[in-house]
Amino acid sequence: MDDIMLGDMPVRVVPGGPMPLSVDLRFGEQLVVAGPYRSADDHERHLLATSGAGSWVADACDELRFASGTGALVSAWFQVPGRVAQDRADLSAWLDVARVGVRLAVDPGSDFELPPVSVRWCERSGSALVCLTEEGFSEDASVRSRLTLAKDLDLLVADGRYVGWLLEHPAAHLSNSWTEVPDSPEDPELGAWVARFFTLTDDDVFDTIVDGEPAPLEPLGELLAEVHTETGDLTRRKIFRDVLDEVLDWHSGFDA
Repeated sequence: MDDIMLGDMPVRVVPGGPMPLSVDLRFGEQLVVAGPYRSADDHERHLLATSGAGSWVADACDELRFASGTGALVSAWFQVPGRVAQDRADLSAWLDVARVGVRLAVDPGSDFELPPVSVRWCERSGSALVCLTEEGFSEDASVRSRLTLAKDLDLLVADGRYVGWLLEHPAAHLSNSWTEVPDSPEDPELGAWVARFFTLTDDDVFDTIVDGEPAPLEPLGELLAEVHTETGDLTRRKIFRDVLDEVLDWHSGFDA
């Protein structure tokens, strides 16, 4: 496969498999993380020992970090955007793109910025979460690629340029902060709940709540009432329910 552009940085695509790392959807923080660290201090040390996209000063930056010695990709850290793609585009086309297992590499010591993702879409059963840059969301592409970085985590490339990322089965990756959650059998009911959460919790919706219109909270309250922890992936169901409860509590304070 030809080299690709991550923002303004040319990146080599070399043969190889995905990074041997677990992928966590840190649900309370809306982060997708694949990295060899389990604490804030470990993460900071990792940033200082590697190069690429990301900064230990600016927490909001998306990260793709590369080994200082070899230039090979060693970690990824993505923010889930707050804006939902509703009727303006059908992002399910990305689900039909074949996944390609490769490794990415840059010249050792290279630093750059990733274009920020701005919009998200979650398939209604929860099979995939797609997050795109403004360019990737608004423009068609003649050639699309899904480069697998780690288990269920793909980089999305359109006509040779980075346009976002995709996480398959997001419910199976739910975690709480730095804590790694053991694998569990697939939980389709939780997957559908997570998809509804990503559809209902749009920044524009929350803006109307802050402006004094509480009605948008009602579907979230109905969702919370459905969530139970008697069956299925009990640990991840509890993580989901706790975060949903926190979101409702926080935004209910604006109902005046």
